[in-house]
Amino acid sequence: MRLLQQQAGELDAQLAAARHTAGSGDRLVTAVVTGQGKLLDLRIDDRALQGAHVQKLGLSIVEAVRAARAAANASALPQLNALFGKQPPPATPVRPPVAAVPTRREAQPDDGENFEELDFLTDEPESGGRRW
Repeated sequence: MRLLQQQAGELDAQLAAARHTAGSGDRLVTAVVTGQGKLLDLRIDDRALQGAHVQKLGLSIVEAVRAARAAANASALPQLNALFGKQPPPATPVRPPVAAVPTRREAQPDDGENFEELDFLTDEPESGGRRW
């Protein structure tokens, strides 16, 4: 057990010293993380602060950090598996995150409720009946 703890401590030190760098798809943001996935550095290109790019900056930051952490995980996994005697999972290609596309909901039939008659500031229905 002590040997396993010692090896785990050594691996933790190696992961803490390792550096993984990745950038966003638009090349405006670069992130650096440790082998443990801790964010060390974030570089934002000056172009990101000008024009229409400002609106996408948050997405670019998240994309760069996720890509750097994915690289750190991919690098650490074989070492962790070797330490704990597990077989590595089958290789799967790492895909960049895909932006969510809003889906359209089908129109619901009109239930005939008229919201003009409701007083949303009180709990009492105006007509004396049940509100909900």
